[in-house]
Amino acid sequence: MITHIIWDFNGTVLDDAQTSVCAVNEMLAKRALPPTDIDTYRNTLVMPLENYYETIGIHNADIASLSVEFQQMTEKNAHHSKIFDDFYYAIDIAKAKGIKNILMSSLFSEYLKKEVEKYGIAKYFNEIYGMKDTSVSSKYEMAKRYIKQNNISPENLLFIGDLIADGNMAKKLGAGCILIPRGHNSQNRCIQAGFNICLSLKDVEKFLI
Repeated sequence: MITHIIWDFNGTVLDDAQTSVCAVNEMLAKRALPPTDIDTYRNTLVMPLENYYETIGIHNADIASLSVEFQQMTEKNAHHSKIFDDFYYAIDIAKAKGIKNILMSSLFSEYLKKEVEKYGIAKYFNEIYGMKDTSVSSKYEMAKRYIKQNNISPENLLFIGDLIADGNMAKKLGAGCILIPRGHNSQNRCIQAGFNICLSLKDVEKFLI
């Protein structure tokens, strides 16, 4: 029985893949590097982000500085982003079933809270967690700590994300996972990784038992 859902934010709740592509392209342009496109981006984005930056030609850069730069570029291009329409349906179903909903992101905590307030979705979550500094720290460690502190059985926990990294994290923690392959990783990559796939958040309902 699912008692808790840990939701990823970027690419899962927030439709922001195009925003990220625009941000990456501005970073590339500053370095006189060729641009990417959304299909290439979805097929090459990996975690940790240091590895992704290496693949697009940004070598030996400080990840904390890159994270700040990327955040600045995403804010500049934020007009491309919106909350996925089917998010509201899915989370209303989860709340009606008495499931606790936790938003957990690799974003800097204060920035995440600003984003959540901007889009008016804080009321949908029981708890909201981001990183405590501007570097992209380990979301896995944050989730592991949350599970332990709240005495949650992993089999009662479901992760909903858009990255293969979300699926690997859930698997490592012994929890369930659904990937929605319309964010920052392609559908083919998510399928090949062997995780449960839903093309719409409306389809998540069948897993909430």
